[in-house]
Amino acid sequence: MKLTGIVLAGGLSTRMGRDKATLPFSGSDLLHTVLARLAPVCDHLIVVSNIRREILVPDVTVVPDQYPQCGPLAGMHAGLKASATAYNFVVACDMPFLSTEAVAYMAAAAQGFDAAVPFIDGYYHPLHAVYHQNCLSFIEQLLHDGNYRVLNFYAKVRLRQISAAELRRFDPQLKTLDNINTPEDLAKLRQ
Repeated sequence: MKLTGIVLAGGLSTRMGRDKATLPFSGSDLLHTVLARLAPVCDHLIVVSNIRREILVPDVTVVPDQYPQCGPLAGMHAGLKASATAYNFVVACDMPFLSTEAVAYMAAAAQGFDAAVPFIDGYYHPLHAVYHQNCLSFIEQLLHDGNYRVLNFYAKVRLRQISAAELRRFDPQLKTLDNINTPEDLAKLRQ
């Protein structure tokens, strides 16, 4: 199965106070750390960003939001529009412990569904999920209506919930879902 990795790197990073994608992490930066983890399991990589980025990984497509200032839903829209594959793994650029094995598992689990999303302790993790191109029309409708909450199209698609137990097989501590929103988060994760 072909899979495109879509990394959302266009956020305002208001809680961090600076562009999260360029934050130094483990000898690189957050964006390149995420790209390196996706590369082994993705046939193509797309970065969604409204600012010019120097991408050091070959053959990465960079696209802007078509709906600026509309949050992650707009980034998902731009990435899916640019993708040539049916299935796409969408992830935020601030998730440096992304598990390559978990991504591969989720892509396989998504077969026959429109989306495969971790649902853990009563919460969805929409920016660590697999989306089929079938989701695009629902996302476009939400954006057109000014409704920017990602979860609001889930009821309209065939959704596969991924449990904590499924992900723990590849990542016992579920660090794959950790993201960095504040300087305190960054300091904690670097430890």
